[in-house]
Amino acid sequence: MREGITMKRVLLTVLFVSLLSATGAQAQQADLRDYEAGFFVPHRGIISNMYLRHVSASGERDFSQLQAAFRATYVLKFGDLVVVPFDVSLPVVDVTVFTGNPATPSAPKTALRASGVGDVTYIPTIGYGLVQNPEDNTHTWFAFTPYVTVPVGQYDSNKLVNIGANRWVVRPQLVAGQRFKKIFTVEAMASMAFQGDNDEFLVPSAEGGSKLVMSQAPSFGGIFHFGMDLSSTFFTGAGYIVEASGKRTIDTPVGEVEVAKRTTVQSLRLTMGIRLEKASTLMLQFQPDVAVSEGVTKSQFIGARFTHVFF
Repeated sequence: MREGITMKRVLLTVLFVSLLSATGAQAQQADLRDYEAGFFVPHRGIISNMYLRHVSASGERDFSQLQAAFRATYVLKFGDLVVVPFDVSLPVVDVTVFTGNPATPSAPKTALRASGVGDVTYIPTIGYGLVQNPEDNTHTWFAFTPYVTVPVGQYDSNKLVNIGANRWVVRPQLVAGQRFKKIFTVEAMASMAFQGDNDEFLVPSAEGGSKLVMSQAPSFGGIFHFGMDLSSTFFTGAGYIVEASGKRTIDTPVGEVEVAKRTTVQSLRLTMGIRLEKASTLMLQFQPDVAVSEGVTKSQFIGARFTHVFF
């Protein structure tokens, strides 16, 4: 019995270390006004984005990440219909994980580090916009985005910390938003993620380790945004984000082992936007986790995003 408990603790630790850096390599979550841009970007417009974030957590499980992501978007417009056939995000991540030994919890934690290119995410979108009042800029939008993450990032099945996740992820997302009273924006998003299997998941052992298949149940997410223009140059906003990750299991020689139950993380994203000129915007952000499931360490990030539209 004690051996089984120890084994499960080891699996939990390994699972955390192996998947932690993958969170930084996923597609950037949609920010306030991303979808509203469909009203203003011209037909065949090109949007470039660069993200820079520092993510950290301190508690039972400590880590520090520096993330950069480069994203290019091509927009087509057919009347009120907006189609984005090309939208690709490429992340670059440097992560340090501090993990303890379950057998000796009082011992100093070990620092593990990885850096490199993460998994590429393809983010096509189809949206539809309705303008109710052009004079006060009142309009509504609806959109569908099937995020597809391709496992091309750096992954070494002999290492505990990796940037790539070594599995496909498809995450359809539905969006509805409204602009009103000239200065206010509200938006709601809902998504469901279907993860493929990681068939080279490393589990260490006294014999040097074995590679097993790690699976995950579907995950769910939701975002509610509220924004307000402070002037023609500045805007601010807040987003409430809920991420419910499906349970994770590993196929072992003695059967399937559940190594992580379904967990929920609730976060608050605060944004300040600065329009540097007509085609360029700088967004400064702070996002702390405000509530997490038992066993999950709260994290936070500070970051900046630069956007430029080529007309």
